[in-house]
Amino acid sequence: MSWRILGLLTIAGVVGFFLGVGIKFGYETSTFKPYKWDRPPIIANCYGEDFSEAQMVRAIHFWTIRGHQIGFYEHNPPESICKSKEMIHGFIILRKAGMLELDSQTLASTRRMTSFFIIKAVEIRFKPGSHNLTLINEHELGHAFGYAHVEIVGHVMHPIFDKMGPKFWIP
Repeated sequence: MSWRILGLLTIAGVVGFFLGVGIKFGYETSTFKPYKWDRPPIIANCYGEDFSEAQMVRAIHFWTIRGHQIGFYEHNPPESICKSKEMIHGFIILRKAGMLELDSQTLASTRRMTSFFIIKAVEIRFKPGSHNLTLINEHELGHAFGYAHVEIVGHVMHPIFDKMGPKFWIP
């Protein structure tokens, strides 16, 4: 194979990659619920004992009455789950963020592992103590269930904590 053909294939691959990333980003930012689970996820509390079980049960209830299902909630999961550095297929893992992991304005962050618009695994990192704030668990579980932010005051998926509320509807 000549160097020209190899060069053209490399350029086409790079252009294809960035085009794909751009299309995915555009879809995610313009769609309120771009992803869904292929089976009910298991929620594992790897944050620690000071994470309120009652707060998480309330957040789970918020989403189950809106049609979402979870496999179950494990408040004291096995150490092997919590020590894993990898995202675990079928799990929503709750963790305490390290001191420098989140910027000063961010209370929590949800990271999803997806494949073809299906959520495979989720990790939610909470700034220490933020998990006790009203609606923060509901908001982050909303991301774990595939929802994006909306700029509607009073909506649980509003990106600014002071403007969040208990309302939920699909815009």
